[in-house]
Amino acid sequence: MPKAGSSTSKLLSSELLCVFCNEYEDEKRYGKLISNDGIAAHNFCLLFSSGLAQKGEDNEGLDGFLIEDILKECKRCNKLKCSFCKVKGGSIGCGNSWCKKSYHYGCGKDNGAMFTYHGNYSSYCKKHSLVQEELPAEERKTLKPVDTCYICYENLNTTISPTTILAPCCTRAWYHRQCIEDMAYSAGLHYFKCPLCNNVDEWQAEMLRIGIYIPDRDASWELVPGAYNSLLQPNLECVADVCICPQGRSEDETDGEWELIMCETCGCQAVHTQCGKLKKKDKEWLCSMCRGTTSGSSKENEVPHEPETLRSENKRQSSSSNSVPPKKTRPSKSRSKKKALAKGVKTLDNYFTVTKQSSTGLTVSSDSQFNARFQDG
Repeated sequence: MPKAGSSTSKLLSSELLCVFCNEYEDEKRYGKLISNDGIAAHNFCLLFSSGLAQKGEDNEGLDGFLIEDILKECKRCNKLKCSFCKVKGGSIGCGNSWCKKSYHYGCGKDNGAMFTYHGNYSSYCKKHSLVQEELPAEERKTLKPVDTCYICYENLNTTISPTTILAPCCTRAWYHRQCIEDMAYSAGLHYFKCPLCNNVDEWQAEMLRIGIYIPDRDASWELVPGAYNSLLQPNLECVADVCICPQGRSEDETDGEWELIMCETCGCQAVHTQCGKLKKKDKEWLCSMCRGTTSGSSKENEVPHEPETLRSENKRQSSSSNSVPPKKTRPSKSRSKKKALAKGVKTLDNYFTVTKQSSTGLTVSSDSQFNARFQDG
């Protein structure tokens, strides 16, 4: 069974051509272009050639394909015309034993042929390619119609076809085949999963079955040389408004007045000990952004500021109350009763005083009610 991927052969420049498809190097489309003893071939052209077996070790020939076997296969396929471009060299035959089509790897990709990147590395023309099973009619009726690819968010035809894929785990999710292929090539075997539910096992098994190539490697973003150096060792400079260091803002002593002290909260900005006027024993510093954030959250016992509109309204009411005299308030009923009772007692005292004076012959004024009653009596 052919083994893909592990190659100790020398990688070629784009000047050399594949002996099978006569194309230049294009790793994403054809796999690696490898060479030995003056013969070059794409990795996928080797793996899918119908009459070629991998008889050697990984360090022999081209990834285990012996040079003499490659030459024999080239001689065989030069007798066959590609069913699509009509040029000799169609080394890949349809996996259906009744089908007589043969084609180059690139021509097959462009014309709907399917390639299974596992097991015996079989290929099928568009007519005989493996397709996904249609959902039962009852289940299709219950599904909410979605005509958007969940990777590129462009419209697509939501029917099973060589250009569309229905997720095996999320039965409402449709994708362009090209979007899935690009995602698999970028994510690699260790990061390739369903974009919606993160299913790995069921998702990868179905993608391999219908011919999606999943490279057995780490994700492409993990392979960029020095991609995370800026995170491991930040390139800091003094952010003081006026840096007084003679050597400049990037000067960083191990210990001293020109040591760069990072912000203890974010670590993204720094200042010289001298420029920030920091204490030598306790070198703690917050950048302006973190200082503004932490100062607001630390004032837990501070009375919140009154809104401007409410403050102006209260001020206006206060000023208006000072200019208008206070209104007289009506006395309460209890106070009125007390005053009436006191008045009655005073009137009664006057009555007895008038009575006493009249008995002695004194004259009493006629406008007094009690004096009039006394005279009548």
